[in-house]
Amino acid sequence: MIKKSILYLASHFFICTFIFLCIQKPLFMFYNWGHGASACSFADWARIYSHGISLDFATAGYFTVVPVLIILIYNILPTPPTGRHPALAVYNGVIAFFLALVTLADAALYEFWEFKLDRTVFFYLNDPKNAFASVSFGYLIVRLLALLALTAAYWLLLQLPVRRLLNLRDARRGNRILGVLVVLLAGGLVFATIRGLRIWPNTPGRAFYSKTAFHNHAALNPVFNLAYTSMQKKGFAEQFNFFDEEKRRELYAPLFPAGSVHTEKLLTKEKPNILLLVLEGFGAVFIEELGGMKEVAPNMSRLLRESINFSRCDCSSFRTDRGIVCVLSGYPGQPTSSIMRYSHKIQALPGLPKTLREHGYDTQVLYASDMTFFNMSDYFIAVGHDKLVSQDDFPSSDRTTKWGVPDHKAFEWLYEDIRARQADARPWYTTFLTISSHAPWDVPYHRLEDDKLNAFAYVDQCVGDFIDRLKASPAWDNLLVVVTADHGFNQQEVASPSFPHIPFFLLGGAVGNARTIDRIVCQTDIPATLLGQLGIPHDSFTFSRDVLSETYTYPFSFNTFNNGFNFRDTTGCTVYDNTASRALFNVRPDGSEDLTPDALRREQRGKAILQTLYDDMDRR
Repeated sequence: MIKKSILYLASHFFICTFIFLCIQKPLFMFYNWGHGASACSFADWARIYSHGISLDFATAGYFTVVPVLIILIYNILPTPPTGRHPALAVYNGVIAFFLALVTLADAALYEFWEFKLDRTVFFYLNDPKNAFASVSFGYLIVRLLALLALTAAYWLLLQLPVRRLLNLRDARRGNRILGVLVVLLAGGLVFATIRGLRIWPNTPGRAFYSKTAFHNHAALNPVFNLAYTSMQKKGFAEQFNFFDEEKRRELYAPLFPAGSVHTEKLLTKEKPNILLLVLEGFGAVFIEELGGMKEVAPNMSRLLRESINFSRCDCSSFRTDRGIVCVLSGYPGQPTSSIMRYSHKIQALPGLPKTLREHGYDTQVLYASDMTFFNMSDYFIAVGHDKLVSQDDFPSSDRTTKWGVPDHKAFEWLYEDIRARQADARPWYTTFLTISSHAPWDVPYHRLEDDKLNAFAYVDQCVGDFIDRLKASPAWDNLLVVVTADHGFNQQEVASPSFPHIPFFLLGGAVGNARTIDRIVCQTDIPATLLGQLGIPHDSFTFSRDVLSETYTYPFSFNTFNNGFNFRDTTGCTVYDNTASRALFNVRPDGSEDLTPDALRREQRGKAILQTLYDDMDRR
C-alpha cells in the first residue's frame, strides 16, 4: 500500500502538471493565435514553457495537498468495507470543473482584457448580466458545452490513477507507522514544490521574462495567478511602497503644480454650454490624423483639423470603469483595483460636473446602457450629475444591441435634448459615454469587413453626423464640445508605449481658431484644463493639471495597465511591470532604446505617482 500510495500521489501531481503543460497552455496560445501567439517562434514557445513551469509545478502541488491528507487518513483509520474512493472521486470532480472553468475563461477573456485571469474577474461577476453583455447567446452555449466536455476529460484523467493504483482494503496491510511517515514525507516534498526552492517564495513575477507581455502571460499559470491575487489583502497604503516618505515627496512634488496662472484662453465665450463626448475604446490607432489607420475614422480626422487638437494626449487607464473616473475626476487609473467599486470612496472624489454645478450649470449624464453596472450610477451621482439618462429612458424597441441602445439612437436623443434646451437661462453640461465600439461589435452599419473596425467606423459616422447637425443649429454658437476616449484600444498590447494614445480635442461655436497643440498631456488633465478656461478654481483636482497654464512646465503623461504603468515625457517613454519588477520598455521619442539616466528618472517618477495615488485612495 505504501508504494501504491506514493505512486498515486506522484501520478496525481504529474497529471495536474500535464493538464497545465499540454492542455491549458496550448489552448491559451492557439485560442489567442491571431492576437499574439502567431508571433511566437519555436524558441519563444520553449522560453514560455521553461519560465512558467515552476509555477505550473507549484499549482499542481496545491492540488495534491488534499490527496496527501486523504491518503494519510486512509493509513490511520480502520480499513473501510470496500476498495472504493468516494472522497477522491468527489475531490477530483470539483477540481476538474474548476480547472476547466479557469482554462476556458483565461483563454477566452484575454482578447478582451489583455491581462491574465486574476481577482478582477470577481468585480465583474458581481453583475453577471452586464459582465456577459459583450458576448452572444451562441458564444455562451458553445463555451458551456466546451466547459462540460473539458470537465469530463479532466475528471477521467484525474481518476485514472485512483482506479489503477489504490485499493482501500489494502490500507491496513504493512507497517502503518511507516506508511504515515512516508506520506508525511511526500507532503513535505509537495510543500517544497509549492513554495519553490529559492529564498523568496513563488510569485507571478517568476514567470515574467520578456518585453512582450503576451509571452509573459502565456507563461503564467492562470490558477496560480488567480489564487495569488485573491489572497492579496493589503490596504491601499501598504501597496507600492517603493520609497520612504521623504524620497516619495521629493520625486512627486514638482509633478502636479496647483492652480492656473496666466492660462492661455482658447474660448470665445465666458460660460458656454458644455458637451463632453467620451468614446468607448476609441484609441488614436483608428484615427489617421493622429497617426492611425486611414479607412476607419475619416470624420474624426476631419473634425480634428477643424478643432483645437491636443495631438499627444494619453489615457490614464485601460478599462472604462477607471477611464471615466480619469476624465471626470482627474483621478489616475489604478493598476490593481477600481475606485469606482468603493461607494464610500467615490463620494470623496472631485467631479467636473459637481464643480460646474456649483457655478450655475445644470448637469446630466447620458449612458444608453445599464447604468447599474459596476457602480456607475453611484459614481455619476457622486461627481455631480443631477440627471441620469440610461437605456431605461429609451423605448424597449431601441435596445437592439447587447450593451443597450446603439449610438446613433443615443445621438438622436442628445440632439433633440440640446435643441430643447436652447431657451434655458442657465448653462448646461452633459457627459455622454458611448457604447457601440465594444465587443460583440453588433452595430447597424456595414462599411468595413472586419467587425471590430466596422464598429469604430460606425461610431465615427455617428459623431460626424451629429456634429454636422449641431453646426447647422443655433445651439452651436454657445457650445463647447469636448471629445476624448475612455481608454486606448488593444490593437496592440496594452503594456506598450503606443497603447495610451487617444484623441482629445475641442470644437464648437465657443472655441477660437483651429490649431494643434503638440505637447504631451494626460486624460486626467481634462478637468483642470477646462475649468482653467472658465476661470474656475480646480484645487480639489490634485492629480489634474491645467496644461494651458504657465504652471505647466513639465509635460508628461501617466497611464496604468494591469499591475503596471506607462510614464512618458519629452525624453521618452518607460513601461514598467510591477509583477516582473522591471521595465518592459525604455524608449526615446524616435522609438530607439533609451539607456540614459532619463529612463531611471521616468521609472522613479512613475513609481512616485503610483505610491502617492494608493496613499490617497487609502485616505478617501
